[in-house]
Amino acid sequence: MSYLLSVAKFGGSSLATSEIVSKVRNIITDDNRRKIAVVSAPGRKNKSDKKVTDMLIELAGNKDSKLINEILGRYEDIYPGQDIDEIRNILLERVKKDLPFPAYLDSLKAFGEEAQARLLARIMDAVYIDPSEILVVTNDFGNAVILEDSKRKIKDRISLDRLVVIPGFYGYSANGELVTFSRGGSDLTGAYVASCFDNVIYENFTDTNGVFAADPKLVDNPAKIDEITYEELRDLAYSGFTVFHAEAMKPVKNAKIPVHIRNTFTYPSEGTYVVNDREADKPIVGIAYKNGFCSFNVEMTGLNDSKGILNRITSFFSSRNKSIEHIITGIDDVTVVAMRDEFSDAEIDEVKTDLYGLGENATVVCKDNVGCLVVAGKGLRGHIGISGEIQRSLAFNGVNIEFITQGSLERCIIYGIEHRDNMKAVNAVYNRFFKG
Repeated sequence: MSYLLSVAKFGGSSLATSEIVSKVRNIITDDNRRKIAVVSAPGRKNKSDKKVTDMLIELAGNKDSKLINEILGRYEDIYPGQDIDEIRNILLERVKKDLPFPAYLDSLKAFGEEAQARLLARIMDAVYIDPSEILVVTNDFGNAVILEDSKRKIKDRISLDRLVVIPGFYGYSANGELVTFSRGGSDLTGAYVASCFDNVIYENFTDTNGVFAADPKLVDNPAKIDEITYEELRDLAYSGFTVFHAEAMKPVKNAKIPVHIRNTFTYPSEGTYVVNDREADKPIVGIAYKNGFCSFNVEMTGLNDSKGILNRITSFFSSRNKSIEHIITGIDDVTVVAMRDEFSDAEIDEVKTDLYGLGENATVVCKDNVGCLVVAGKGLRGHIGISGEIQRSLAFNGVNIEFITQGSLERCIIYGIEHRDNMKAVNAVYNRFFKG
């Protein structure tokens, strides 16, 4: 793929030790088109280690001086010989701030990325650019959205004559408050910055070789996907693929910027390219699974003839500010699927009571431990009999389907199953379409 500029984002595992940082420096300088680096806070050095972001969240709760020293010690280990007085002073100042807790927590959480970016910029003789200079965001603490005015600021501030290093994960509201994105939001910083330039590729460096056709935790040694569309990755990201932040897909998709998800540790090997379009040689590109759903199943004679019935049903959820994930309809029955953790037990009972009120012969059954198996791929469209093949594979392996939903674009098919069948279900479909 031909491009003139790379925005390279490095995840926390790519910046967890001094040895890995040395590798990152070599990666950046290996290609002079890598002019913009976006960095995350240090990740785990090993499985028993803590991520710096988690340590900062803990610090927001206890303000423990010992924990402050542990956090600063991580940066001393990662950047040996570097003077860390500047970042020490930044951290100590933030700990002392008197802010409402959501603002206080975001201020501390963002320190992980800021310290990383300042120190990396220093050792690479690069320009450090603070998010306050380029990213205007909403004041939704912990879940900020980047505002349109950021594009002008990015173009005005970033010159491509020198390497620049930007901390990911946060921006500043119009009134000057530091606000973070949702967890993993450094992907979003990199994607948005990349979307502001022409002839650019967004390289997302992580600790995995790319995107796999199934979760390696559920399928042994699944195939790597060489090329996938934005929409296909979005479908898989919704249902548990965590290699790329779901919201980060929007800016690169809108600007049609290719994304290269690749492994820092195996560089220069290639990973997975995320593109606007591709040739589909198979109907399915990947299989994903997500649990934590609950379903409200309503049956009532004459339900289909009741005008405005769906509006009434959805109002029971919207009035409580609850999200609906899927609605599946039949003859005189409706199933509403939602995320279980949005509801207390009392709220589940309240919604059931409202649903019983739809009519004197209404029956309502609420189920927990519902999972969604997502089968995605642009090749599904127009592939006659594909859903039947999937269902036969599931049935042969003893997996009962609770519901099926599919959009008119035929881009993915979602099967509701019992959570206990997740591994059987994913392997059944994977074996049929990737091994058969």
